[in-house]
Amino acid sequence: VERIAATTHRASRRMCRRENADRLLPEEPSSDELSSTRVCPDGRARDPSRVYVCGRSANRNVAWTWCLTLAMGLADSIWAGTVLVKFLNSLLGNNAYVGYIEAASGAANLVVALPVGWAADRLGKARIARCGGMMIPLALGVTAFAVAYGAAHPPSQDSETMWMLGLFIGAMCLWGTVNAVANGPAQALYADSVSIGERSHAYTVLFVIYLLASVVGPAITILLFESHGEAGRSWELTPLRNIVFAGLGIEMASMLCLLMLRDKWQLAEESEKESGAEGGAVAADVERGAAAMDAAA
Repeated sequence: VERIAATTHRASRRMCRRENADRLLPEEPSSDELSSTRVCPDGRARDPSRVYVCGRSANRNVAWTWCLTLAMGLADSIWAGTVLVKFLNSLLGNNAYVGYIEAASGAANLVVALPVGWAADRLGKARIARCGGMMIPLALGVTAFAVAYGAAHPPSQDSETMWMLGLFIGAMCLWGTVNAVANGPAQALYADSVSIGERSHAYTVLFVIYLLASVVGPAITILLFESHGEAGRSWELTPLRNIVFAGLGIEMASMLCLLMLRDKWQLAEESEKESGAEGGAVAADVERGAAAMDAAA
C-alpha cells in the first residue's frame, strides 16, 4: 500500500509539472499573424514605435522631431529674421515699432510657457504639441494677411500705421504662443523617446540639423531675392512679401510634423529606470575600481 501510494504521488507530481510547463509555453502564432507581422531583414519582428530606413532604425518621435527641426529652421531663417525686420521697417518707418513687434513674440512665449508645461505633464506632451501644430494655420493666416495688406496698402497716416502695428503685434503673439505650445512639449517628448545613454548623440544630431537648416535657409533667400531682379536687390516691399510667403509655406511642414507625434512612442519609465540603475551600477564599479587602485598604489 505504501509503494502504491508513493508511486501515485510521483505520477501526480509529474503530471502537475507537465501541465505547468505547457501553460508557460507561448502560443504559436497563426499563419495569418505571421503573414501580417513585419520583420527586419535579420528576421526580427519590427517595433511599431520605430521607423526603419536603409537598415537603420529610430524612434518615430525622434524621426519626426528631426523633420520638425529642419522645417522650422528653414522657415525661421527665410522669413522670421532679417527679411521680416526689413519689411516692417520699410512699411512702418520706425525702428521702435519693429522692436515692439519682435518683443511681442517673446512676451507671449514667456506668458504661455508655464501653463503649457503644466498641461503637458497632465495631458501628454504629444497632445499639447499637436495643439500647437493646429494653431499654426491661424498664426500663418493672420501673418499672411498682414503682410499682403501692408504691401498693397502702405500706411500713409498715423491711424493706419497704428492699425498695422496692432495687426503685426497680434500675429507675433500668435507665433510666440505656437512656439511655446509646440516646441517645449516636443523637445521634452524627444528626450523621453531617447534612451539615457544615447541622449548626447541624439541632441548632437538635432543641433547639426538646425545648423544645416540655418545655412540652407539664407541661401534660399538669396536665390529668391535674385529671382526678383533689381527689385529684389533693392529690397522693395513686393519681393520681401513674396519671401515671407515662401517661409510661411514651409511652416505648414512644421505643422504636419507636430501632428505626427505620439505619447505611446516614448520610452517606458521602467526601461529608463533600469538604464539609470545600470548606469549607476557601472559608475559605482568604476569608483570602487579607482579606489582599489589608489589603495594598491
